[in-house]
Amino acid sequence: MVKRPAGGKRQRTRAALVEATLAIIAEAGFAAVTLDAVAARAGVTKGAIYSNFRGKGELLWEAVGAKALRLAPELAPGASLRENARAIARALIAQMPQAERDGGFHRQLQVYIQTDPELLALQTAQYEALFDSIAVQLRATLGERLAAPARSVALAIQALIWGYMHQRSQTPEAVTEEIIADGFEALVIGAMARRPRSPK
Repeated sequence: MVKRPAGGKRQRTRAALVEATLAIIAEAGFAAVTLDAVAARAGVTKGAIYSNFRGKGELLWEAVGAKALRLAPELAPGASLRENARAIARALIAQMPQAERDGGFHRQLQVYIQTDPELLALQTAQYEALFDSIAVQLRATLGERLAAPARSVALAIQALIWGYMHQRSQTPEAVTEEIIADGFEALVIGAMARRPRSPK
């Protein structure tokens, strides 16, 4: 049995189901997650799962979300590019311990997700929404100064985040706040650079 979480009955049930799902993943991997196993672990009926989630895919994705990193830099309006790059670097460095703790979980997820079309579709949709959101923020922040397509820059930002996280796991002493700030600053400067027009 899992411990009883706080909140209303529905919230408690959803939290218990997510906790049970994560416990099964930790013990036996993603492939071991079945609705019967989750229901038994959470001490509820399988019907309770369907009352809260459309099915196994949605439940798994909710559990994956509980392990997601939350990068929320404190960007100051009117701050310099360097100050905002540093804010992003600080926020990313703050997430590194969790990224290291949950690294095995996320590697396992990426292997499993290739075998589950529903989860793959959910991940794709989440990334598309993330890229769109970052692109909107870039347009709002940089406006006409942004010379590169905002969505291209959004993907580059996401790639830089993942790259720094991976590299930090390999060479932690090399990936400092200063290095990360340099990278983000260089990326944005490059995105604002006026490129020569190609000959017609």
